[in-house]
Amino acid sequence: MYNDELIESSKIKWQSFLKGDDDAYAWLYSRYVQQLYQYGCRFTTDTEMVKDCVQDVFVNVYRQKDRYSSPPDNVKIYLMSSLRNSIFNVFNKGNLHDTYISNINYEFDLSVEEKLIETEDETSQKHTVAHLLNTLSPRQREIIYYRFFEGLDYSAICELMGLNYQSAYNLLQRSLSRLREMYGILPFFFLIFCLSVDNKKVIKKIHLH
Repeated sequence: MYNDELIESSKIKWQSFLKGDDDAYAWLYSRYVQQLYQYGCRFTTDTEMVKDCVQDVFVNVYRQKDRYSSPPDNVKIYLMSSLRNSIFNVFNKGNLHDTYISNINYEFDLSVEEKLIETEDETSQKHTVAHLLNTLSPRQREIIYYRFFEGLDYSAICELMGLNYQSAYNLLQRSLSRLREMYGILPFFFLIFCLSVDNKKVIKKIHLH
């Protein structure tokens, strides 16, 4: 979830960067580089390619800063969108567009205490969630991830996925309807609970393709 304070501080740093403050650029890099790497790894297991694409995003931002008249409304969403485009460009150039990973793997980001007391039921829940989402298409899994894991609103989802509002809304509803139709209402609500950004066991990693 993106809090207003972080969004605003990132915009301020970006504005300072546009005025020539390299320390502000370094702040943006250190603040977002690891998050972008983790995000990129949800599209592919080729970690070296992800690292290269992340670096390309930041290099392009620096080299092309003169084309920015103002900071993005949401710096993280802008960087995520840039990285997604960069990764997809690599896929397209290598004719790999149809070879995305189809399996979804979950790792729950637990505290040390939670890891020590993790039960068999909790492990079973992880496998259940993965099984439920594996029945969806890559695009359906992606929008479920953005909406329920990242907690993004439709405007951010549209920017990331290159959709208009109605298309994003329809895609999400079709995804949820498919889950309800295939598994019934109780497994559906179980899934939404596990994906909720308010749930203590936050899903750390999900391969979208």
